[in-house]
Amino acid sequence: MHSSSGAAMADKYEQSGLRKSTKQIKTRTGRTKEITVWRGYLKYRSPNPKYLEPPAEGEKDTRTQTQRRKTAWLEVTTAFDPETVRTEKQARDALAEWKRRMNDEAERASLPSASTTVGVWVSSFVDDLESSGSVERRTVRDYRGIARRISEGFEGVTLRDLTPTMIQKWENRLTASGMASTTVIKYHRLLSEACTHAVNVDVLVKNPCQAVKTPKRKAPSPNAMTTEGYARLAATLDSMEPSPIITSAAIAMYTGMRQGEVCGLRWRCYDPKARTIQVEESIGIAHGGTYSKAPKTKSSRRTVPVSPQLAAILERRRRAMAHELQEGGMELKPEEFGKLYVVGFIDGRYRDPSRISREWAALSESFGLVGTQGRKVSFHDLRHSFATRAISAGADVKAVAAVLGHTNAAITLNVYADADPESKRRASDLVSNAIEAQGEVEPYAELAEAEL
Repeated sequence: MHSSSGAAMADKYEQSGLRKSTKQIKTRTGRTKEITVWRGYLKYRSPNPKYLEPPAEGEKDTRTQTQRRKTAWLEVTTAFDPETVRTEKQARDALAEWKRRMNDEAERASLPSASTTVGVWVSSFVDDLESSGSVERRTVRDYRGIARRISEGFEGVTLRDLTPTMIQKWENRLTASGMASTTVIKYHRLLSEACTHAVNVDVLVKNPCQAVKTPKRKAPSPNAMTTEGYARLAATLDSMEPSPIITSAAIAMYTGMRQGEVCGLRWRCYDPKARTIQVEESIGIAHGGTYSKAPKTKSSRRTVPVSPQLAAILERRRRAMAHELQEGGMELKPEEFGKLYVVGFIDGRYRDPSRISREWAALSESFGLVGTQGRKVSFHDLRHSFATRAISAGADVKAVAAVLGHTNAAITLNVYADADPESKRRASDLVSNAIEAQGEVEPYAELAEAEL
């Protein structure tokens, strides 16, 4: 069976069963007799109208069990003809045939056509990606946001009527509105993938996105801190109490770890003797809340060195958490303490990355931090600052890429090699100094005399 965008779809009616009863009827002779009536029932899931979203972090959950369920079971029934369905075996055969027929009808009702609107098609395509597990939950959340914008941009337009000109004008409007080229390209990519799938399942003959020229991707400009600003922030964090946000900022600026990785760091993954961190877990954000996940790629699962400055902050953070446990009358064995999140709570919960963002925004504002692009320094800019400072200090690009968890060094070079004006001037001076170190040399006579 196939869903609205062509991926395998489970039967709508998941559960079935039989109910048996008796009925008194009159015969032609006027007598009454008792007959057996077999009824079949089918159950299917439907959105629960009583469902309530979970409360915000830290708030008490007062929802009932019914209000916690996103779906509810609904039921349809039918009575089989008692003249032809008399025994239990006949009833089971009739039930199986009825269930097959009902699921076939549900499938036919969901089959797509070129008259499907663009918005419905793209939303259904995202649903299939989610159900197949081919993309992570954070990506699904982003795709749903893009799908809504696509639906708004092509309201009422069917797949059959979608043309390259319409798509080009839509993307041009997005660019003219000030949307970043990388974001427009993301919108184009999802629409194109959905249309490609429509071609694959014979709903469209050709993908109209192929003839559309997307905006030129602009090289990213990391909003890193200057060398002086980086040093001042390091000194400031070192002088403060190791609260979760201070510790989080220190980890990010000294290791370049991603925000979700910082929130997912457990004490068992930090080796104070070897001064290393094992990145094994990350906290993601999706529709409906946060979740724990493995690092996004194989290269993201990595070993990160810890500087002496960060080691000192982590030690203070460890003592602070141990003291908090003691005050609460809790005593944990080393292996139990190791399961706690470094910037999390003593009850074992991790800290929400969104909360880290909000707390850092307030802290950055109070510090008056501004990056090289003239913008306020975000939490992710701490990762940019680490990479920029490392490369400008002469660190091997491959080593920096490994620490950051990049798939290859080319990504690191493309993003950070051009981010520091000071490092470019030093590179120019180094070349000049290397030439001067050769002393006086004879010029190439022929070139020197040539008129170029």
